[in-house]
Amino acid sequence: MADSPVLLIARQSARFVLRERTVALLATLFVALVLISAWLGWQATATVDRIYVDAAAFLQKSGQPVPPNPVLDISPLSLMRNMSVYVALIGALSAIVIGNRLVGLDRKAGILPLMGIRPISRAAYALGKIAALAGLILLLALLSGAIAALTFLMLPAVAPTAGQWAQLAGFIGASALYMAIFGLAGLGTGAAARSETVGLLVPVTLWLTLTFILPQLTANLNPTAAINPISALAPLPSTPFFDAASQILGPFSLADSYKFASARLLDYLPQGIASPSFIPPVADLVLATILATAFAWRALIRLSMAQGDYNV
Repeated sequence: MADSPVLLIARQSARFVLRERTVALLATLFVALVLISAWLGWQATATVDRIYVDAAAFLQKSGQPVPPNPVLDISPLSLMRNMSVYVALIGALSAIVIGNRLVGLDRKAGILPLMGIRPISRAAYALGKIAALAGLILLLALLSGAIAALTFLMLPAVAPTAGQWAQLAGFIGASALYMAIFGLAGLGTGAAARSETVGLLVPVTLWLTLTFILPQLTANLNPTAAINPISALAPLPSTPFFDAASQILGPFSLADSYKFASARLLDYLPQGIASPSFIPPVADLVLATILATAFAWRALIRLSMAQGDYNV
């Protein structure tokens, strides 16, 4: 049975993008950073556990009471908190490049006029590109989740509960949504822009704005604090400016929404700290994904099939 046009476009597009050296480099860097994050969490926990075992043996020989293992006093999920930083930085950038190249390669290679004379609707073309993007981003998210799960399985002192495994799955889902927002922005601008440079520059500028500029306005975070999973959760200054900015710009500060969603799902959100947005963090990410999908869909549907390259 022949594959549908949507599936064919999605599969071929994914294969072409995976051959791109830039995409491969960014994806490899993202996976490597996730591995480093998991290794650092594993090393820190394993070191504390070894120290506790030695200290417990000494205290038992001395006839002194043995305190509980400090490793068991914290949620094992908090060991993966640095992963949220790598998703917000390298993961989002990888998604932008993937989205841009999914349509940019077609425009540069002159494939569009050939597709325009075939019985393939623009809707099928748009669905195929969005499906390819979703599959590639999901692959990145699942790889990071597999690394985190393997880390927990290798730590005998750490035993996540069923609820914590579900929270980890929720974090991977939230990460996939966050990367998809930027990937769809890259896909949409890659289809709508008149030049290849603009098609990549616009989503990168959006990423910089959401990652570094809006958190400064909504939470008084400087750029270095914005990439720290702990200091980025500092209490909001109680001033009229930040109170108004958090209410107005809070729903647009997607980096804040992802940060608070990650902190809650990975159990490192301090008590009494809440997102500056009046929209719940996960709902904010879902809404942004829907809007980004609509933008990418509109740009792909309106993409001219008569020209084989960019317009300028």
